Amino acid sequence: MTNGDAEFQPLIRKLISRKELTEGEIETSIDLISTERLSQESIVAFLVALTMKKETANELRYLIRSIKGRSIRLTPNLNSSIVDICGTGGDSISTPNISTAAALVAAGSGACVAKHGNKSMSGLCGSADFLEYVGYDLNTSVTTVLSCVEQIGLGFIYAPRFHPAMAAAAAARKLIGARTFFNIVGPLSNPCTNLSGQVIGVTDASLFERISEASLNLGIRNIMVVHAQDGIDELSNTCPNDISFKDGNSIKRIHLVPRDVNLDTARLETLAIKTKEESIRVTLKCIYGEAERDLLGIVELNAAAALVVADKARDLNEGIDIARESIKEGRAKKKLYHLIQRCGRKSRLEEIEENLEIASP
Repeated sequence: MTNGDAEFQPLIRKLISRKELTEGEIETSIDLISTERLSQESIVAFLVALTMKKETANELRYLIRSIKGRSIRLTPNLNSSIVDICGTGGDSISTPNISTAAALVAAGSGACVAKHGNKSMSGLCGSADFLEYVGYDLNTSVTTVLSCVEQIGLGFIYAPRFHPAMAAAAAARKLIGARTFFNIVGPLSNPCTNLSGQVIGVTDASLFERISEASLNLGIRNIMVVHAQDGIDELSNTCPNDISFKDGNSIKRIHLVPRDVNLDTARLETLAIKTKEESIRVTLKCIYGEAERDLLGIVELNAAAALVVADKARDLNEGIDIARESIKEGRAKKKLYHLIQRCGRKSRLEEIEENLEIASP
């Protein structure tokens, strides 16, 4: 047992007894993890104990502050709104990478998007898995990511590159293979200092309430926390959805069903995928407007949410109309093309397009 492990044991025992950690104890925990003074066994025990206890809104808020405080920050020199859209993972059914497709559609619709993401820890395909497959270089420099946000209106913030202090927990998270607090606070720990809008998808009702509360004092003007009753960690066109929308200083609670935004109710099985390769292929087809209508519908709905928090749409109905045009006119796929051209190998994307018989932008 290391000295760090010995210092960590009382915190783990406190979690096992289902007591809330203080802000100082959270800071100590993240410090021990980030400075690599712990064994993998201790990190796993901490992650599991906190998950089993269920993180309180206060603990989530402390974790977010601690993790953001150790990140590599970036501040795009823009006067416009900058937004992100991300799910917490851990959903009960595997779907294409809806948030990534929605981010590209929103960017193609005029929103400036600083997309924060990672490789999948518990699902089939994370945003980084998808982008790397189609040619994005995950080693893209911080300076280049910043210039992409400023000049293209779209940048990808690869979490391990911007949160190097959290690298020590990666192996433990992979070993657990299920949702931990990193999945929850990750979407809320975007290191863009002037982020003004965010859409956060969560999988269960209790988490929805806790994240809604935790997100109130993060300095982001517009935050939309969404929970689909089918267990998907984004807005869904298969079922009713609950929404907590912090719009400036006001908070709205919205109950949304697909027909409220003129979408047909889809069947969950039409959204399901079975392999990483299928997820990548279907995600790309959504961006290029060549997927089935139900899949395009769920991407349009989530892109609409991003457009609302970006102040580019008055409501979800208008946002869906704008998103649909972005896909139809090829603006979403042009954003992907420009991103890969700047930060990777466009020949790789062109090769995939050829194999899938998809037209280049």
